[in-house]
Amino acid sequence: MRVLWEVPKQHEPARFSKIHLMGGRVDKIQPMTFDEFRKTWRQMRDNNANAALRYFNHQNDEFKFCVLTLANRENPKSFKPEEIGKPFQYFEENRRELIIIAMNKMARWGSILPRQFSTADCFLPE
Repeated sequence: MRVLWEVPKQHEPARFSKIHLMGGRVDKIQPMTFDEFRKTWRQMRDNNANAALRYFNHQNDEFKFCVLTLANRENPKSFKPEEIGKPFQYFEENRRELIIIAMNKMARWGSILPRQFSTADCFLPE
């Protein structure tokens, strides 16, 4: 007699002492005082409320390169190549303003340009 399918064996339940990291932190969490916690929490909350900081920090280095290059075009020598990839908080207030102005210009391009270009457009009709 043939069996059409086999019932899988039941696995034992996961033990709580076993650690499964799925996108979790691998560094050790440092103990802090309650005052340090409150200060850190407030800073994180305030950073979350800042849309420019949040958006800039979540982008890759290619985006940051474009933003800093555009800002440098308007105000030469404001940013150095080694500053690409730095977080928003790294820059002083006047340079953060230049970053925001450049990001606003790029945001306007989004409404002008189509969603995506085809690489086949590199061939021109004769």
